Amino acid sequence: MVERVNTDILLFDLDGTLVKTTIAVEKAFGKLCDKYGLNLDELLKFAHGTRTTEVLAKKFPMIDNTNEVATIEFETSIGKDYVEFVSLVPGCFELLNSLQTMELNYLNKGSNRWAIVTSGTSQLTHSWFNNILKSINKPEVFITSSDVTKGKPDPQGYLMAKNLIIKRLNLKNDAKSIVFEDAPVGIQAGVASGSIVVGITTAFDKQLLIDAGATYVVSDLSKVKVIKDDINGIELEIDCL
Repeated sequence: MVERVNTDILLFDLDGTLVKTTIAVEKAFGKLCDKYGLNLDELLKFAHGTRTTEVLAKKFPMIDNTNEVATIEFETSIGKDYVEFVSLVPGCFELLNSLQTMELNYLNKGSNRWAIVTSGTSQLTHSWFNNILKSINKPEVFITSSDVTKGKPDPQGYLMAKNLIIKRLNLKNDAKSIVFEDAPVGIQAGVASGSIVVGITTAFDKQLLIDAGATYVVSDLSKVKVIKDDINGIELEIDCL
């Protein structure tokens, strides 16, 4: 089923939505679980889409995470020790490149109708735009775990990103937004922010994403095309599962 959807703002999760990091993250958590005697499968049910700081606090209280030193160390290891297991979600480059190219026609350089809202640290998440996404300019609005006090499923990050874009582009306060997410907790955050949510089945199956509140579900970003991106807004074509 192909749907045409109009919006003003696009908000993207990063890990699992734009960049396939699931295997790398699981290997990093597997190492921690082996060290501290935890069950990896049980841990991952909670960890996916959740800020590392919250995972460490709940599941690894024995680890000293003062000033988030352990969080930074853990996420740095993902980008350093397991980078060979990281790749782009199919269609990611084409989708972001379309937005970047079209927006140059009517927005000031550096301005975007799209943003990143991730549970990852700034060190890790910005690094993806310095290597596997280096040909795409980082969006002006880039929300990481250090920018919020409440992680997903709380909508704080998505609301923050949406409001920043509204102010910077002088959009109406009731501007429409679409969230792209791969994790149920992220989908719940998107729904709570008042956005339409597109779920991506890179980590969870279709029904779980629908149950979490996704309006549309796609296999990957190759199923999402930008039909237009101009001063009047964005039109997408979504080939749904």
